[in-house]
Amino acid sequence: MQVESATKWRVPPLDLSAVSVLTNEAERRWNHGSGNGTNNNGSNGGATNLNGRGDSGTGGHTQTSAKKIQYGADGLPVDPRDWTRANVWTWLINLAQSEGLDISPELAQKFPMNGKALCLMSLDMYLSRVPIGGKMLYRDFRVRLARAMSL
Repeated sequence: MQVESATKWRVPPLDLSAVSVLTNEAERRWNHGSGNGTNNNGSNGGATNLNGRGDSGTGGHTQTSAKKIQYGADGLPVDPRDWTRANVWTWLINLAQSEGLDISPELAQKFPMNGKALCLMSLDMYLSRVPIGGKMLYRDFRVRLARAMSL
């Protein structure tokens, strides 16, 4: 059996010189979960995507307006589906303080999720995480969600 030269099958290096990832763009995608490759003014900030076209692979269609997030008096977005993990933790702590629940470091660890994940939770899921106060958390979240969906 003859062994062929390893250089014959060597994969050429990938040229990433045409790819630009802007730090603020990555942060925006992470925080807002849009992933559409556009910034607030509808352009992609000059970034060229992996497809080399600079259009996020949508065939040239880009989003023309970004969703405006409205904030309530408590500093949280009005729509719980827009909540980040930090917003969920703020909501938990504020509600626990106002309702007299036990505030412990484990409380935030029991809800390591964003607002969209909270939308998928049933009452039983809240109660399994927080036996005393889970129903109150569930009710408050559902009221906020219903209010946001009626806007």
